Amino acid sequence: MFNNNLATLTFIAAIGSGLIAGVFFAFSTFIMSALARLQPPQGIAAMQSINITVINPWFMMVFLGTAMVCLFLTILIPIRNEF
Repeated sequence: MFNNNLATLTFIAAIGSGLIAGVFFAFSTFIMSALARLQPPQGIAAMQSINITVINPWFMMVFLGTAMVCLFLTILIPIRNEF
C-alpha cells in the first residue's frame, strides 16, 4: 500500500511539475515578448494585471501543491530506502 501511495505522489509531482514548467515556458517566451512590445506604462499596467490575476486557487494549488509534494517526496524517499 505504501508503494502505491508513493507512486501516486510521484505521478502527481511529475504532472504538477510539467504544468508549472509549461506556465513558465509560456510566460518567458511569448508573454514577456508581448509585454516588451508595449509602451512602458502599458507594459507596467499589463504586468500588474497579470500579477493580480495569477493569484487564484487553481494556480496556487498547482504551484504550491507541487512544491509541497516534491518536498515531501524528497524527505520521504531517503527515509523509506533505509528500511
